[in-house]
Amino acid sequence: MIIFYTASFFGKKKYQKYYDLVLSTLKGFDITLIGTEIGNYKDLLSDRVRLKLSDNPKLLHYEAIRQGIHQADAIVVEVSNEDFQVGHEAMFAISEKKPVLVLSINEDLSKRIFNDYFFGAKYTKTTIRPIIQDFLAKVRQLTLTKRFNMFLYPHQVDYLKKAAKKEGINMSEYIRKLINIDKRLSNPDNY
Repeated sequence: MIIFYTASFFGKKKYQKYYDLVLSTLKGFDITLIGTEIGNYKDLLSDRVRLKLSDNPKLLHYEAIRQGIHQADAIVVEVSNEDFQVGHEAMFAISEKKPVLVLSINEDLSKRIFNDYFFGAKYTKTTIRPIIQDFLAKVRQLTLTKRFNMFLYPHQVDYLKKAAKKEGINMSEYIRKLINIDKRLSNPDNY
């Protein structure tokens, strides 16, 4: 499993010890790590792309992150220092349907953000390992989706098509969305 790990550059002075804690914890699992805190994220770019972007280091950095997220199975982001770019990277990963674990020593963002691919946690030195372990188990579980067939009346299919189109998603995603909304409403303490 490939995990892309990143954190806010602007938070390094204040939060580096936490970035390092997350990194050392991730290294304790049988995964391949890439990312900004590891330093190997630019290795993913071809020589041609590196040469083309060599005069624009910020764009080179962005493209390397984008490629890292694209190649990863899941993303871990440390956001104790809230940062627009890191948030953008998390949303980019979610748009690619990559599970994203957003970690903070300040708050659990999953209490405010609801998405099938978004997992958040407030962590400490003693809770970080089980949080990451649970996330990696969920990532493995997401790759093992289950399939079933369902028969609908034509008027139900018509409605489903219209509703999904209005949301900008396919019919299967719309049904999954309805199930998740129902789960959240039925048991709000788990979200």
